[in-house]
Amino acid sequence: MTISARTRFTAGRSSRRAVRRWAMATGLTLGLAFAGAGQAEERARSTGDDRGLAEANASVAARAVTAWVIETADNQGLPFLVIDKIHAQVLAFDPDGQLLGTASVLLGLAPGDISPPGIGDRPLSAITPEERITPAGRFMASMGENLGGKGILWIDYDAALSLHPVITTRAADRRLHRLATAAAEDNRISYGCVNVPATFYDEVVQPAFNGTTGIVYILPELRSLEEVFFQEPGVNAFAVRPAAPLR
Repeated sequence: MTISARTRFTAGRSSRRAVRRWAMATGLTLGLAFAGAGQAEERARSTGDDRGLAEANASVAARAVTAWVIETADNQGLPFLVIDKIHAQVLAFDPDGQLLGTASVLLGLAPGDISPPGIGDRPLSAITPEERITPAGRFMASMGENLGGKGILWIDYDAALSLHPVITTRAADRRLHRLATAAAEDNRISYGCVNVPATFYDEVVQPAFNGTTGIVYILPELRSLEEVFFQEPGVNAFAVRPAAPLR
């Protein structure tokens, strides 16, 4: 993929001391590990504020990360998404941490939390099934376009990772059916990008991120929350690619 323009945004993380204060205040155990999926979650989209996470069937891990973001102001006054890979769910929040809505998502076919090196510069035909990973982490995100001029939300520049409306061009993938089922296990199908229902993208994601950057938190499935989010603060760089194929 050819890079014709780059715009980088950087943001610092909350201090380790702030995270420790938050942990002590809430009593949450940050070293959560994902040993497997729990009960299947409600797949229908729901709306409400952050106090409606229970009604939205958010997982314990998603609630822990959301609470941490709000308590430490890690989102820096920006809209943010929490993507739960194990339960195949996305939760969207406004800059104040109010829940805007939730939806089922489709994710990378292969389990894993780290993108293969150089994956964003390779054609889809060169990506093997075991490399089709949706990475975990904290990413600065902004709206962009795909090769067809359609809107997408860029999540990770180096991995060419984006969130976009579900792709339906390949009937054999049955992506709409996968989004509609109650089980999360069949939501692994993409090359790594996050597919969401078109209505959720149009009515929640686009309005929230239009004209601004935001943050996307993708929960791990093999690593712990502490390892991915709660250790020494770092900086995630973000850059815009003008166009890329949908995955």
